[in-house]
Amino acid sequence: MKRLYYLFHGTEFAKSISNDLQNAGINQGQLHFLSHDQVGLATANVHQADIFDERDIPHSGVWGAITGLGVGILFASYLIATELGSHMNFGVFLFVCALFTFFGTWAGGFIGISNENHHITRFHNALEEGDTLLMVDAYDETEESRLRELMHTRHLEASYEGEEDNFKVFL
Repeated sequence: MKRLYYLFHGTEFAKSISNDLQNAGINQGQLHFLSHDQVGLATANVHQADIFDERDIPHSGVWGAITGLGVGILFASYLIATELGSHMNFGVFLFVCALFTFFGTWAGGFIGISNENHHITRFHNALEEGDTLLMVDAYDETEESRLRELMHTRHLEASYEGEEDNFKVFL
């Protein structure tokens, strides 16, 4: 999947862009509009970006889980090396690792909810100035070329701001 980014000022063009893309065969779920003008997007009745598009919860949660697993392995290994180790079986080792992994995921999620999504930090200033960010997910090259052509010919108010190949929400 490829994610394409477009910026345009305000929210007044959101409805027409959404309608044109849907008429061209792009599913509404592939469109993610993000703006500080939530009322404008709600009035336009377009698919707004969700919390996972706005905040860095999945990305930070994954890194928290990886860190938690690493710390859990180290701590469980330490326990095995002590006198307690003779009373521990492999199930306890796995339980300690899982406990630290879950805690790391939980802590990472809290860190992520307080941070802007790392995929959209480059648009922070534009969003602060009142622009709307459109993120479009293209699943194949045909769909991508269709939406690029449409945006280039019918919606000159939206400037192309880049893309991400092999877009993954969690990484």
